This record gives sequence, structure tokens and C-alpha cells, in this order.
Amino acid sequence: MVIYVPALLIAVSSIASAAPCDSLARLTLPNTTIASARLVPPGAFHLRAGARRPSVEIFTAFDRLPAFCRVQATLTPSPDSHIELEVWLPAAGWNGKYLGVGNGGFAGSISYFRLGEAVNSGYASASTDTGHKGLSRDSQWSIGHPEKQIDFDYRAIHGMTEVAKAAIHAFYGRGADHSYFNACSNGGRQGLMEAERYPSDYDGIMAGAPALHLGFKTFVSGELDTFRDRGGKLIIYHGSADAPQNSIDFFGRLQSRMGRNAVDGFMQLYIVPGMGHCGSGEVPNDFGQWVRTDADPQHSMLKALERWVENGVPPQSVIATQYKEDGNVATGVLRTRLLYPYPKKTQ
Repeated sequence: MVIYVPALLIAVSSIASAAPCDSLARLTLPNTTIASARLVPPGAFHLRAGARRPSVEIFTAFDRLPAFCRVQATLTPSPDSHIELEVWLPAAGWNGKYLGVGNGGFAGSISYFRLGEAVNSGYASASTDTGHKGLSRDSQWSIGHPEKQIDFDYRAIHGMTEVAKAAIHAFYGRGADHSYFNACSNGGRQGLMEAERYPSDYDGIMAGAPALHLGFKTFVSGELDTFRDRGGKLIIYHGSADAPQNSIDFFGRLQSRMGRNAVDGFMQLYIVPGMGHCGSGEVPNDFGQWVRTDADPQHSMLKALERWVENGVPPQSVIATQYKEDGNVATGVLRTRLLYPYPKKTQ
């Protein structure tokens, strides 16, 4: 059995629906090498030894993950490109959705924590290193490498998304019902770049504290008309203690150009009082940017975004929570507050 995907349109021979995981290694995609496709048994995935332990709100319970199909691939859209990515596909209990995840800083690694939380909640997911290896603060790799700069600016996330959708179609025998993107900082910028340049990649995008001026050759412009016209929905959030003026100005420019009613029909901005970068601060700062199995649209901005996309119900408010130990759900709730779409004042 051979699976061909000319121009990323999947034609599957000899199978009527889903394919076994290892058959995805034979996917044929432009400028793509599938290095591995294998089924990971429940609880069998482990981070490499010596990996830094993240803060408590970030998913680390890999020992409790259900079985999933792990696809590892490399994209080479240019002779100087080497974009590594992984696609994780729940072996059972898939919720029918694809959740793309982004990167902080200058990227340089695959976000296994984000992949884990997504699969743990039933999503198919994908992550990329954006074309280089290194610390998120390091940009030395870009010097003298204009093609790698393009990969970072926008090409890697789009390529990741195309491979993920091809893998989903092959593995499950159908495409995802809806596709979402959730990330913060550079990841927020990545989400906006997707909406601008590839408006059909995602149905809903949750962009936290977007680093609008980060990039090498291509920057966020606000050309979201096509994304809006095809029914895409966008939520931006930004902490008030994290210099949110760029996000406020971006929102204002869109309203001036497109009209307030037009913008309100597909986009919302939330300014979170007292919150720092992406979720820090001794305030209610947990509102669905971390994907959890018990999430609901009242407490999760991501779930509220999904309801907006799938049922046409725009969020009216989202409850932000502060736990007794910051980010640690197990310690119990200290306090909550309602977040309202800008410019309405949050209580």
C-alpha cells in the first residue's frame, strides 16, 4: 500500500478509511521527508534526559498520555531549509479537531509540552522548530541565511500545518472538522501571520501577546479580510502589565480600516488586568491558554473560540482564575474575575 499526496491533496490507494500509523511513513508530500511514523503506547513517551522542568501550569504528565501516532518529518522548501516538525495523533478518542501550536522567542525546538496537553485533551496536534535548533533567545542562526529567516517568519508554520492535515486525513480517513491555532508571544505573531498569508489553514486562532514587530523580512500587516470572509475567528489576549499598546493599536487600526462592526464579527481583544507576559502575575491569569481536559467555554478562551467558530456564538466574557499556588490547579481557586472583550472594562 502506498499513499500519495500530490500537491497536498491526498489520494489514498487500497484503503477505504483510516490507515495504520506506520503507513504514514510512506506519505509523499512536496519538499517533505517523513523520518518516522510509529504508535507510542500509553504513557511511553519520555522527554530527553536533562530537559528543564517547566512551570507548574505547563503539561508534563506524559506518563498518563493515551496511545498516539507520532509522525516526525523534515521540510526543505529551499536548499538552505531544514524544518523539523512532529504531528501527534490520538489513537483513540480523537475529538475531530486539529490544534496547531506555536513557539516563543526565536523558537529553535519542538514544543512537546504543548503537543502533550493537546493529545491529552483529544486533539490532533503539531509543532515545529521553525527551521533551526537553539535557545529561544538566540538569533545567530539567521545571520547569512535569508531562507531560514523566511522559514521563521512564516513558512515553517504553514508547512507544518499542511503536513499535519495530510497526516490527519491519512490516519483517520477524513480531515479535521475544524482547525485551531493557540500560542503566545512569537506564537501569537505566528497565528496572525497564518491568518494573513494562509487564511484557509485555521478556522480559529487564539493569539496571545503577539510579538508584532518580531521577524526578519515579513511582518504582521493586518490584512485579515480573506480570513474574515471565509468565516475565520480570531481572539487576541494581552496582559495589562506586558505593554499591550501594540495589540490595542493593531485592533484600532483594523477597526478604522474595516469598520467596527466588521471587526467585531470575527475578532476580539482581551486586555487582562495585572497580567504579565502570556500568563504571569499575582492576578487571575488562567483562562484557557493552557489546554485542559475539563475546559468549558465559560473558563477557557480556547473553548469559547471553538464555540464561536462551530456554533456562531461570540464570547461575551471569560472567567479568569487565580489559583492558591500560581498555575497549580490542584491547590484550589483563590479568586476569579470576568474578562470582557475590549474596550469594555474588565471587572
